[in-house]
Amino acid sequence: MAKRGSGGASRSGGLKPQKTTLDEYLGARGLSSPISDYMDDKIRNPHGMTARQKKQFQKDAAAAADEYQKKRSAAIKEYQAGVKSGKIVEKSRVDVLLDRARGHEDNESTQAARRALKKRGINWKTGKML
Repeated sequence: MAKRGSGGASRSGGLKPQKTTLDEYLGARGLSSPISDYMDDKIRNPHGMTARQKKQFQKDAAAAADEYQKKRSAAIKEYQAGVKSGKIVEKSRVDVLLDRARGHEDNESTQAARRALKKRGINWKTGKML
């Protein structure tokens, strides 16, 4: 039986910094795409729309895009502040390759990551030097 409270604290008493990339950080917050997906479900043939409806439609789309960009910019600043303060640690290139190498073996990106790790002398299964 595990002891209570022994989970996430390091020996120094503080929490371990979260190790992540900017893309992962944004993806966890639903902001991974550089453009808003607001219009994805609203795309249709604009036949029969009046000029006023088109203008309102474009106004709504622009407002949604601006709001999305504000949220995304705030999340990027939050990530950078976390990196600067030490709460977040950026993943190294090897860490990213290890994550990709552990994907499905049929994926080209998985195979490429395994080759790159092998070239660097790193075992993709364990993450240790060969």
